[in-house]
Amino acid sequence: MQRILITKITSLGDVLFALPMLNDIRRHFPGVKIDWVVDQQCAALPAMHPALDRVIAVPLRGLKKMPLRQAAKALKDALGVLRQQRYDVVLDCHGMIKSALLSRVAHSALIIGPPDYRLGEPVARYAYHRQVSPDAALPAIDWYRQYAALALSYTVSGLPDFGLQAPHFQPDWLPAQPYVLCFHAASKAEKTWPLESWLTVLRALEGQGIAAVLPWGAPHEHEFAQRLAQALTLAKVAPALSITEMAGLMAGAERVIGVDTGMTHLAESLARPTIALYTVTNSATYHPHWNPAAFSVGGNGWVPSAEDVLALLT
Repeated sequence: MQRILITKITSLGDVLFALPMLNDIRRHFPGVKIDWVVDQQCAALPAMHPALDRVIAVPLRGLKKMPLRQAAKALKDALGVLRQQRYDVVLDCHGMIKSALLSRVAHSALIIGPPDYRLGEPVARYAYHRQVSPDAALPAIDWYRQYAALALSYTVSGLPDFGLQAPHFQPDWLPAQPYVLCFHAASKAEKTWPLESWLTVLRALEGQGIAAVLPWGAPHEHEFAQRLAQALTLAKVAPALSITEMAGLMAGAERVIGVDTGMTHLAESLARPTIALYTVTNSATYHPHWNPAAFSVGGNGWVPSAEDVLALLT
């Protein structure tokens, strides 16, 4: 086997959970070249993995915001890059029409897709030559590892190895004190944590000389970060940051505290001391059992209290 294409387009957390399959594949096929198709907004994440030969960024989420002619050219250029190589196998890890179509655009005689229970859009199955079916009860990371193993006929062993290389990043605006990086924003409002709970925890950390660094993405997240900072003494609201800059901040943080979002999971994958705050989702599905410095609290309708988190900080 000479070249493999992996199709996993979004979201940041899901792309992250699929990454450990790369080092598994490398161990069993040392000389293979691996390419990855991903949405442009998430492309910086797999680009931090040295096992990848190419990251093919497709501007799917951004197309609606572009003028028609610009969107058509951007898509044509991305598809042109996708068709530059021939692949022994394409692994569609996404299970949607868009990922199935991208898998079909690539030059390959074998396209393998996820089982029917994992398809976001059932019609995607018609793009596949074969489907493989890991145990549906597996946690997300283990599921992706087993999916690749079944597709490529090897056996998974050992703990997941994300293999990401975070860059050094120490901007001038960082606080002089040790800092905790706080990911307070999520894609869904029900995944967020109350402002007063954040303040209770962050004030306790300030009492230990630890400042809060508050990243954000959307305007309403910036507003929430400002509200937190205004009620604290040492906190810093971060400027807009890229994924790689965020990874660099994680590497220098005393700890990361965050809700169930891709950035919190990225910190876990970098083996940082992490507390993940769950509300509606099941923490068992995503808990990083390989990272002894990572804790998960809450989930399945239980919103953790500030006291629950403070107990993990002692």
